[in-house]
Amino acid sequence: MKESRNHNMTQLVELQSKKKQVDIHPKVKSMLCADHDLEMNFFCETCDQLVCHYCTTNEHNGHVHNSVKKMANKHRKEMEKMAEPVEEMINKLCTSRQKVVDAGKKITSQATEVDQQIHLYYDELHRQLLQQREALKNKLRELSTKKKKAISLQLEQMDFIEARLLSVKELNDAVKNGSDQEALFMKKQVGDDVKRLTASYGKMETEPVELSIVEFIPTKKYQESFPLFGQFLDDVVIPGNCVVTDIPTQSFVGSKSNFTIITKNCNNGHCSKGGNHIVVQAQSSSGGDVVPVEVKDNNDGSYSASFITKQVGEVKLSITIEGDHIKGSPYTIVVHRDYKTVNKPRKIVNNSGNMGCPACIAFGKNGVWVVAGHINHSVYIFDSQDEVIKMFGQHGTGNSQFQHPWGVSFDANNDLYVTEYSNNRVQKFHVDGTYLLQFGSSGSSNGQLSGPSGVAVHNDKVFVADRNNHRVSVFHLNGQFNNIIGSGHLSNPYDVAVTANDRLLVADYANHCISRFTLDGTYVDKFGDGHLNNPVAVTTDLSGFILVGGFGNCRVPFFDKDGAFIHMFGSSDSAYIFGIAVSRNNDVYVADYNKRVQIF
Repeated sequence: MKESRNHNMTQLVELQSKKKQVDIHPKVKSMLCADHDLEMNFFCETCDQLVCHYCTTNEHNGHVHNSVKKMANKHRKEMEKMAEPVEEMINKLCTSRQKVVDAGKKITSQATEVDQQIHLYYDELHRQLLQQREALKNKLRELSTKKKKAISLQLEQMDFIEARLLSVKELNDAVKNGSDQEALFMKKQVGDDVKRLTASYGKMETEPVELSIVEFIPTKKYQESFPLFGQFLDDVVIPGNCVVTDIPTQSFVGSKSNFTIITKNCNNGHCSKGGNHIVVQAQSSSGGDVVPVEVKDNNDGSYSASFITKQVGEVKLSITIEGDHIKGSPYTIVVHRDYKTVNKPRKIVNNSGNMGCPACIAFGKNGVWVVAGHINHSVYIFDSQDEVIKMFGQHGTGNSQFQHPWGVSFDANNDLYVTEYSNNRVQKFHVDGTYLLQFGSSGSSNGQLSGPSGVAVHNDKVFVADRNNHRVSVFHLNGQFNNIIGSGHLSNPYDVAVTANDRLLVADYANHCISRFTLDGTYVDKFGDGHLNNPVAVTTDLSGFILVGGFGNCRVPFFDKDGAFIHMFGSSDSAYIFGIAVSRNNDVYVADYNKRVQIF
């Protein structure tokens, strides 16, 4: 029957004879399509669901589907692969759980052992205390006996003198009642006895020779001085609870980085003793060099550490205690160049004097970089060894022709964008110089340009310093106009750059500053007043420092990421600086009016 077609059937007589073992597990009931009431024998991979035959020819027509049997085998394998992390987590969890169970057992056994140790220790202390008590009592008995003996001797002397005195008194009383002859006969004897007794009485100690009070005075009051004869060693360092204070996130080449390791116990309390086996390793990511680290045990549960790096890049700081990492380890510390040590260029590129007047510089992939030849109406492509591998462009208004190219920038696909100051447009090329498209025209309307100079490509936007329109024009990568930034704030902007925290920097020529905006055009602030004179180039390095070049600054002033002036470097003969860029090796390339690119 339909109601029981998925049930397991067996004859009653077989059950009664117990000749058959019955499988009590039910068969899998076929799943029916909710729309067509047909068995779902197919699986649609496009929609990731079971379907019936009718569905495959209608709602799921054109989708990728196959029979349930074939798809089940395929997806079982996928599910097995998907479940691999689960198996690994189960194994790890079992291992971790066993560790916890073992820890619980160890706590019990350790507590039993310590309990026995406490009994033995205090039994011994009790024995010693009893011994000390008995010694004190013996001393008391000795002291008491000595005192009582002295008192007894004193009483004996007093009793002797008292008896003699009574004897003299009785003799004197007898003389009073006797004859005259007896009185005269006894006079001398009574006088002599009185003299002797008077002398003995004068020598006799009339006060007790020993104090009658004996006191027991403890060293200190019991409540204050009774010592704790033992304590539990529960101040064990737990690496996962330990922390580092003052850990630097950034450092400079040649500067010392200091930090402190604080050890903590299982209750997250500060450990009070040192002596732990702490290993601190600092490894440079650039060359894999191990940076020496000095660690000092402060003997109070804290450790002072320091290191000095010699390479720009990142340092991985690993801290372990008894072999386990502390909280947050390993740490990453970004090491910046110390621009204060930069004075002379390490290399000068001038292409044998044929570069003309180089303007903006841009870096692409694989170390390739380009510079705009402003006067030669060309673009120069260099390899990672700073050798010219190609020059393209000539004076004109056609495709791949230039009139005073100025700004250059690469997008994520390594396509090159070049602005033309006199043609009021932007041309886009492959990195090999193959023309792709152009956008912009002369004017002040949206999408038009007047004297475009610097350009920066960020994500899907092209930011163009629209100098004579006193604004930044923003386009999509295909040249479609997007929006305007900086109107009313800028005066002859020459160059643009985008920071790591998505801020647009604009070299604001006539305002002698760097103006800062959000990428959607909101004005943020400006900086550089007093340090900049007609800035025409701006860029950032890998660490977020902001470097600026200009007509009035023959050297390169640089600022931190917040715009605070730090220092200025470069040679005084650089003349006007037209372009500045930082390579992926963190070298600074400076294009100046002397027809060269200096590399610092």
